[in-house]
Formats: sequence, structure tokens, C-alpha cells
Amino acid sequence: MFKVGISGDLLNSRDEPCFGMEPLNLLKNREDIELSWMDKSIIELDTEMTSKFDAILLNLPKANANCVSNSNCKLKIISRFGVGFDSVDIDAMKKKNIIVTNTPNAVRRPVAVAALTMIFASAGRLLQKDYLVRSGNWNDRTNFMGIGLSRKTLGVIGAGSIGTETIELSKPFFKNILAYDPFKSEKLLSEIGATKVDLIELAIKSDFIVILCNLDRNTKGMIKSEFFSNMKKNAYIFNLSRGPVINESHLETALEAKEIAGAGLDVTEKEPLSTDSKLLKYENVILTPHALCWTDECFNDIATEAINSIINYVDKKPILNQVN
Repeated sequence: MFKVGISGDLLNSRDEPCFGMEPLNLLKNREDIELSWMDKSIIELDTEMTSKFDAILLNLPKANANCVSNSNCKLKIISRFGVGFDSVDIDAMKKKNIIVTNTPNAVRRPVAVAALTMIFASAGRLLQKDYLVRSGNWNDRTNFMGIGLSRKTLGVIGAGSIGTETIELSKPFFKNILAYDPFKSEKLLSEIGATKVDLIELAIKSDFIVILCNLDRNTKGMIKSEFFSNMKKNAYIFNLSRGPVINESHLETALEAKEIAGAGLDVTEKEPLSTDSKLLKYENVILTPHALCWTDECFNDIATEAINSIINYVDKKPILNQVN
């Protein structure tokens, strides 16, 4: 019997899968697969779990080298619920011949839409105008003029799958789109409607900036004081990739000094965000709990893609979206 463990943090408060039953039935209907839910409180996988399960559908818990260090490890595949895989020690899994997959196709459109949601909310000053109504200050609305986009420049950091989708969706709204991605050629970016620039040039020229790159040793802390000091004072920056791509203390300094107009963060350096974080005091910062792209459709598609990776392994079919 092939044993599959599923992250308990994918259960909602009613102990139901947050992605619905349809994807789960792909596993439950198999007589050769035994399904178990893991404890909701698990932060990191341990050797007991990896000796119990052949496959793990992994959401937030980390998978490091220690969890696969024992000789009785039977884990064969980790299917990440989402596109990021920085929580998994890829090198350690590769040494143990453990396959790691992610779900880039399922999140492409939802994250791109989330990026536009941040842009539209900030440009339209949505949160401030909501507060005007709730606080009885309707007539102050002339002091909260929004920002039109048709003459503005969008900067996209990371033109991978999600970045490309964001560029495609953004073309009707912006006059210019710039992209920073050292792995994409000028020709390729031009074909999708963006102009290739270096990082500082993007900071200098963009009115709205969206971060959509992977987190790795090169991008960690990449958006720092030098970047913020080169941004326009009326520009906004949004992060929907991974929190540590931005040096958070440098962002706080830029906001305090009014070097930039505002920010939107769906991800932060430490998650959950501390209740005493300085970021909470800024009215020009939108904060969401690493969940802005979460919709019923998105989670259904993520779960289906992740579960199919496991099923393909069991059926000895080609493994899609393998990252190692």
C-alpha cells in the first residue's frame, strides 16, 4: 500500500480540506493508496513522518535534511502545495532520490490577479476611501484622489510564469511595462510586451513595482535601501513572491522617510507578521496574510495539480513540475 500524508494545515476550522473534496477523491478512490491527514501543528517534518509516508502533500511545514537522514526513510516524493519550494531542502532531497514537485500552472493566473488587485487598491486609494465612509468623513473625499494608470509605467521583477502572466494582464492598463529578469532575453521580454532593464533602472522609471521572483541566495534581500532611494517618491511597491526578497527594515525606513508612496505585502520576512511590526502603523501599506490569491478555483487547481504529481509517480507516469 502506497501511503500519502497531507499537511494538516490544509484543513479548515471545520476539519474539511480547504481545497474541496473533488481533488481529494482522486486519492480516496484509489485502492492502492492509503491517505492520512498530518497534525495541524507540525512546523517541520521529522524522521517519524518520512519513515511512515511514501508521499507527502506539503503546504507550510518545512522539509530539511534532518527529516530524511535516517536509514528507514521511505519518502519518495514531496508534492508542494503551491509554486514556492524554498521551505524544502532541495539538495538534501536530491541526495536521497526524493522527488520534489510544485504547482506553477495552478497559481499563475491567481497570483497575477492578486498583483493587479494590490495595484488597483493602492491606485484607487481603496482602503482610505472605505475608511472615509465608515468614519463619517464622506466630504473629505476630494483629499484622496486616486492615480490613473494609462500614462504610468509598471515594473515587474521576475518574468517567469507568474511574471509573464502579470505582464499579459497588465498591458491594457499601463503605457509602459519594464521587466527585470537576468534569465530572460531582451527579445523574449519584448515578445510578451515588456522592456528588459536592470534592477536600478526599473526602480528609477517605474510608478508601480511588483515583485514576483523566486527566493534564492541571489534574491534574498535584493530589494534594499539602494533600490528604495532610487524609486520615485510617488511610486508603490508590491511583494507577492517571498518576504525575504525585501529587506524589511530598509522598507520601513523608506516609508518613514516618505521616499516612496506606499507598499503592498502579501508576504513578509517572518510569517505570521508580528503584532508589533512597524508595518502595521502605515496607512499607505496594504498587508495580507500570504493569501491574496486564495480562491476556491485556485485551491482546487493547486490541489489537483499537486495530487496528480503523486498519482503519476504511483502509476509510473512522467512527473510534471519536478524541481530537483
